[in-house]
Amino acid sequence: MIQGIATLSLEKALIDGIQEMIFIVRVEKEGMYYEFMNQSAMAHTDLDLSAIGKTFHDMQSKEMADMMSLQYSRVVDSGSQIIYEDSYVDPEGELRFSKTCLAPMFDGKGKLTHIVSMVQDITNEVVAKQDSMEAWKSLEESRSLYHSLFEHNGDAIFTLDLKGNISGANPIGQMLSGHTMEDLIGRRVVDFVVPEDRWRTMKNFRKAKKGIFTNFRITITQKNQERLGALVKFIPIKIQEVTTGFYVLLKDMRELDQMVDLYMESEKNFRVIAENANDVIILINHLKDYLYISPSLEDVFGFSPDEYKTTDAFYNIHPEDIGQLYGTLSASIKSGEVCKIRVRVGHKNGDWIWSELNGTPVFDDNGNYSHMVMIVRDISIQKDYETKLEFYAYHDPLTGLPNRRYFQESLEKALAGYQTKGENFAVFLLDIDKFKGINDKWGHEIGDAVIREFGKRLKAGIYKEDLAARLGGDEFIILLPGVDSEKSATLVMNKIREAMMQPWELEGITLSVSTSIGMTLPDKNSTISSILKDADKAMYAEKNLKQNKSHQDRL
Repeated sequence: MIQGIATLSLEKALIDGIQEMIFIVRVEKEGMYYEFMNQSAMAHTDLDLSAIGKTFHDMQSKEMADMMSLQYSRVVDSGSQIIYEDSYVDPEGELRFSKTCLAPMFDGKGKLTHIVSMVQDITNEVVAKQDSMEAWKSLEESRSLYHSLFEHNGDAIFTLDLKGNISGANPIGQMLSGHTMEDLIGRRVVDFVVPEDRWRTMKNFRKAKKGIFTNFRITITQKNQERLGALVKFIPIKIQEVTTGFYVLLKDMRELDQMVDLYMESEKNFRVIAENANDVIILINHLKDYLYISPSLEDVFGFSPDEYKTTDAFYNIHPEDIGQLYGTLSASIKSGEVCKIRVRVGHKNGDWIWSELNGTPVFDDNGNYSHMVMIVRDISIQKDYETKLEFYAYHDPLTGLPNRRYFQESLEKALAGYQTKGENFAVFLLDIDKFKGINDKWGHEIGDAVIREFGKRLKAGIYKEDLAARLGGDEFIILLPGVDSEKSATLVMNKIREAMMQPWELEGITLSVSTSIGMTLPDKNSTISSILKDADKAMYAEKNLKQNKSHQDRL
């Protein structure tokens, strides 16, 4: 469980070196509390280490805290990852745009204990999109270019005022809508959008007013009541840097839809495939026969589609995941809802790849289950990040030892075992003698090196089943399960002292390092608090004894 010092240093450097802002938030019944943030998070926000242990409302404005609480609560309620986009003002007072991924973390009992937030700065992307729109300024500066782009464009173009009312249309726009210019002018653009797509249209129009421009799919109704699938984008009309209206670029998607319909049975299938073109796409019917496998299968998992079609369904799903996969797909077919599950998928070379599978059940006109559209994505890098982030939530980044939270949970289990089953244990509380003097004389880099070496020697001085943790500063603590007497505990204590008495050579400096140790064993009245207090009292009793002896020796 504990990794080597070099590996830990590399992993900490990885976490702190990630450009994205990373936060770990602890979820409790009383609320949500910051528990970790990397260097990028502190550099790009007003937060620092003083935020650890505090809530959103302690550290953010009410508006921001309410928004964050709402998003994090969605993860708590669903138990699954969400992604959303937002904007914020950085410490320099600049408006920044961001994309945030919130991922839940569960303990061994399946309880959601933390939420990991990875915030990506997408300001450059947004600014780039805004800058690209400057090209449209030439429409106002050059009438001939405007005429070429607008009147002879192969796509439909409508002009809107700031309220979303149509003020003009090019010939393709009039032809696709079936309306004359006189019919169009003054009408709202959403009047031509099918009811189910109007909310999405207005949402993207409002985003465009804020400078965020995206392509999105809608269906419009022509004058003859025929429906037409279209790809739409709002682009601002700017005169001297002032937005006076918007162009609506509408691309007729019927030809592409018809090409897809040659091998797809429904528009729903196409939308899933179109939006996930870089992932592995698999269609499998109710008999578990493969109807379609995308070529990307070979890039991700090493199998060609033709080769994979000859195998049994799901044959390369990890044995520990196959039961859960079948249960999830069956529940999705029964409910008719989209399902999502993480499984390990076997690569042709024998490796296991953590993957996210999204399944969409498709039904025929009679409501009978027809087939499943599955999108499979390699999430091994994300899974690796999550594993490292989970490690740092429970471990000290300097020594790699378990941290205070980890030890607290382990001590609670040990005390419960003592009280219910009579399982004995002992606790040692340790600190480094005269550590402040080491820091003052040699500096914090040597001080950190001493703490790392102390933790390493401490780990080497105990048995595999024992637990050594760093509480903070130069304080360490040890849990020894199965120890039922002071005599047995003293043997371990002497072994630790011997380890500390070995020569200390750090960064070319020879040091003399010793430790004070306080030992305690539980009794029937023990609590977590009393155990820690007894160990602390014993440690300081030894420390005072050393100081008195040193004073007498000087006399």
